[in-house]
Amino acid sequence: MTTALNKLPDQSFELTMTVPWTDIKTTFDQIVDRLLSEVEIEGFRKGKAPRDLALKNLDQGKIYGQVVNEILPKIYSDAVSEQKLNPIASPKIHIISAEPDKDWIFKAVSCEKPQIDLGDYKAQIKTAKIWKPGDEVKAESAENKSQRINEIISKLIESAKITLPAILVESEEERLLAQLIDDIRAAGLTYDQYLASKGTTADGIKSQYHAQAEAALKLEFILEEIAKKENISVAQEEIDAVINKEKDPKGQENLRKQSYLLASVMRREKTLTYLSNL
Repeated sequence: MTTALNKLPDQSFELTMTVPWTDIKTTFDQIVDRLLSEVEIEGFRKGKAPRDLALKNLDQGKIYGQVVNEILPKIYSDAVSEQKLNPIASPKIHIISAEPDKDWIFKAVSCEKPQIDLGDYKAQIKTAKIWKPGDEVKAESAENKSQRINEIISKLIESAKITLPAILVESEEERLLAQLIDDIRAAGLTYDQYLASKGTTADGIKSQYHAQAEAALKLEFILEEIAKKENISVAQEEIDAVINKEKDPKGQENLRKQSYLLASVMRREKTLTYLSNL
C-alpha cells in the first residue's frame, strides 16, 4: 500500500490510500465464496448451484460493500501509523476506485487536535462583572451561578485563538441536527411543521446549529487545555463516588461503561469551578 497526505491549515487532513489488487484479492475471494454458499437457485440445493450460474445471482454491490468494510479499518489504521497522524475524529471515507484486477484507491478525511492560544484567560475572567465567592451576598442564587458560568465561557472564547477543523464542526452540526429530528419525530411533528412553529427555515436552523457546534467545540478544547495547564484531574475515587450515588444497578453499570466520558465531564466541571474562583 502507498499513501499520500495532504494537510490543511485547520488541522484537517486528506489521506489517499492506494491498495494493490493482490492485497485485496484474498479477502475478495473469501467473501465471494461465503456469499456463494448462501445462494439459492431453483433446482439446486442451497449453495450447490454451479459457480458460474451462482455468480450471476450475486449482488455485486453487496460483495464490494463487504470487502470494503472488512479491509478498510486495517488499511486506514496502517496509513495513519505510517504518516504519524493522531486523528481525533472518525474519518469520512471516499472510494475513488474499486475494480477487479486493479489497485483500489480510497481517500480518508479527518483531523487532528487544533492548536490553541489561550491568551491571558485569567485576566479576562477577572474583568468580568460577575458574582464571586466572598462577595457581600448571603448566598449565590442558581440564576447568579448560571450567569457567572456563562460570563466565564464568553470570556474564555473571547480570549482564546483557535481554528476548528471544518470536518469536526460539520460532524457536530450533523449530530445536533439528527438529535433535533429525532426529538421532532418523538413529538409527533414533521420537520416542516416544526420549522413553521418556530418561524424559521431549514437554512436558519442549519446556521443556528453550525454556530452552536462551533461554540461547544471551542469550549471543549479550551477547557481541556486549561485543565492540562493547571494540572486539573479527576481521581478514580471521585469517579467511583459519583457512580456509587446511582441507586439503580443498571445505571451504575452504564456509568462504569462510560467512565471515560464521565471523567471528562467531571474534569470540565472542576475546571469551570477553578476558573470561577479566580
